[in-house]
Amino acid sequence: MKLIGVFFLSLFCVLTTMKVWAAESGSQNSAQKDEHGFSQQIQDPRYTKLPTYLIEMKDGVLIPSELVVPAKTKFRLVVKNEGSKPAEFESNQLRQEKVLFMGANTSLVITPLDVGTYDYYDDFAPAARGKITVKAQE
Repeated sequence: MKLIGVFFLSLFCVLTTMKVWAAESGSQNSAQKDEHGFSQQIQDPRYTKLPTYLIEMKDGVLIPSELVVPAKTKFRLVVKNEGSKPAEFESNQLRQEKVLFMGANTSLVITPLDVGTYDYYDDFAPAARGKITVKAQE
């Protein structure tokens, strides 16, 4: 009887933790937008010359899973690996590929893009996929 109680208590703890993780990842997975519908830029004094956007890689999860950027504008991506294992940012369409060890980050300059959608993913976790949506400025 005691063993069954411990089992159900453990199950309850695991399910509660999973619910919290799902809520946190859902809220972080969509990038906040500005008044024009583009993703919020990061404000970092090291990156003042170009619009700069952040992508975090965390154990097979890409945050945000979608960035919205203006067309025909050169911009910078700062990619950080916040996970506990190596990750590889890769985009065939953007011709970019970077391996990041735990806690590492990198900066990528992206040339002006035409309107459309450009995929990116973690090559070490193929299910982790994201996209950059490029839309015309109004």
